[in-house]
Amino acid sequence: MEKEKNVIFEAFARKAAERIEERKKLRTMRLMVKSVGMEVEIRGLTEEEIRDCMDFSDESIEVDKYTIYMASPTLQNAAKILVEEGTLKQHYKITEMFTGSERTFIVNKVLELSGMTGDAKIEVIREDEEIKNS
Repeated sequence: MEKEKNVIFEAFARKAAERIEERKKLRTMRLMVKSVGMEVEIRGLTEEEIRDCMDFSDESIEVDKYTIYMASPTLQNAAKILVEEGTLKQHYKITEMFTGSERTFIVNKVLELSGMTGDAKIEVIREDEEIKNS
C-alpha cells in the first residue's frame, strides 16, 4: 500500500515538473487587424508581467493598453520609432490606434496565450461533506 502511494506521488511529481517546464514556454500568435491593414504579433506574458500590467494603472482601459503593448514586439518596435520622431510621448499609447473592441479582443488573446483564460480542463470527481469539530 505504501509503495503504491509512493509510485502515485512520484508520477504526480514528474507530471508537475513537466507542466512547469511547459508553462515556461511563452506562446505567440499573429493577428490581422483589418481596420488598419496590418499584422500584429502578440505573445503570452509571465505571471510577473501580468502582475506588472495590473499594477500599471487603476484605469482598466489603461491596463488593457499597457498589457497589449507589453505583449507585442510589433507594437514595441513601432512605438520606439514614433517616440524617437516625437509623434508619440508614451510608448504604450500606440495601442490607441485600435478601437475599444479591438483592444478587448487582443487583450483577451494575450490572456489566453498566457494561460489565464480559456478552457480549464478540470472536473469535480468527488465533493466531501464538511467535517465538524467535536
